[in-house]
Amino acid sequence: MRVSEITDEIIKEHCGISSNDSDNLISVYKDAAIAEICAYTALSPEEINEHEDISYAFLALVCEMFSTREMTVELDKLNPMAAQILDSHRRNLL
Repeated sequence: MRVSEITDEIIKEHCGISSNDSDNLISVYKDAAIAEICAYTALSPEEINEHEDISYAFLALVCEMFSTREMTVELDKLNPMAAQILDSHRRNLL
């Protein structure tokens, strides 16, 4: 499954969200996760959709954004599995 094919329902299932109260937030988090993946990998949104494994990183980012809605962060590291996936597609790795 590609990032563009991930529906709000799939995101809710992944994040354990059972109501529709957060639909507006999910929209914001989806856009932010795509922007983060693009910045991290230097891939365009179209190129992100060429790699099905990036879907997991996308879901992990959206879920983390949903779970941590404050500026104070205890862990400033990217999910290790998401980082490994995104690192394999990075063009801007120094």
